[in-house]
Amino acid sequence: MTIKVRKMIVPEDYEAIAVIMTGHYSEEVTVEKMREEDEIIPLEGSLGRDEEGRLIGHDRLRLIALSKDGCIVGYAHAWRAPWSPPGVLFEQIIVDRKERKSGAGSALYEALIEYSTGVGAGKIVADVRDDDPESVRFACARGFAEGRHLFESVIELESDRDADQGTQVDFGFADAQLGEIRLLSLADLSGEETEIEIYNLYFATHADIPGFEGEFMWYSEWRKRTVDRDDFDRSLLLVAMVGETIVGAVELRTFETTQSVYNEFTCVAPVYRGRGIAMALKKLSIDIARKRGFRYIRTNNDSLNGPMLAINRKLGYKPVPGYFQMVSVLPDPL
Repeated sequence: MTIKVRKMIVPEDYEAIAVIMTGHYSEEVTVEKMREEDEIIPLEGSLGRDEEGRLIGHDRLRLIALSKDGCIVGYAHAWRAPWSPPGVLFEQIIVDRKERKSGAGSALYEALIEYSTGVGAGKIVADVRDDDPESVRFACARGFAEGRHLFESVIELESDRDADQGTQVDFGFADAQLGEIRLLSLADLSGEETEIEIYNLYFATHADIPGFEGEFMWYSEWRKRTVDRDDFDRSLLLVAMVGETIVGAVELRTFETTQSVYNEFTCVAPVYRGRGIAMALKKLSIDIARKRGFRYIRTNNDSLNGPMLAINRKLGYKPVPGYFQMVSVLPDPL
């Protein structure tokens, strides 16, 4: 089959690409979500070099593969944020499962490699589903090696009606001895000072996540991607407080099309760890999501994040297919 690769056209290609991406990711990708993401990402990239000659700055290339009859059969992107690790490009290739072995994946890969070497990237990182051996083989055949493993977990929620009938999940543990610690939501609090305090907690704890590299985004970017989102629900950002200080947080994001929520982030200040705060916050998040009628909660954790994986298993989260982080080191561009 003859495959043509061209740049994505916005917004004309949204619908077709959303369908292809939905076939790859765990939750539905909608045109609205794609449009919302585009609104917070600069149209023009700006790449440069640090003092060691490594790629820095930000850019995004989005490509589509067209079949001989002009149908969109594949999608690929290469991107880096300003806070990404120096030298690294994050890339993705997704081909409609019905169109695999048509040459679309290879054509998209060649276009991405041409771009990557052209900008002088030192390393490419790509997520591949761990239940898709065909895609793993595709990556390995092109010089990628398996790096980290991102586990995905899901807890199915029961409705209040089911709970009233005596079928509510028994979590099998006592509530944490929280003492003076209060559990609230951002809806209970007000003022940008509170949001800045939550950001500072995220900033201070993000580096503790196994596998995290680079920098944490600055406050203005964090706001755009959290509290300023159209679908942001202040009642689903839960916090633990000692006096007037926020010492822990759990952030949930809703997916209305599947009546589900995603656990975006869980953190506890280092000096307050070991007191059951993360467990209490996550249990509260489950209770709230169940009472509000959501069907399930989904989350991801690095395979080396033993403490959080243990908490999730104890709460009733079950493992489902996740992602391998595949890595390719490119020749020194200098």
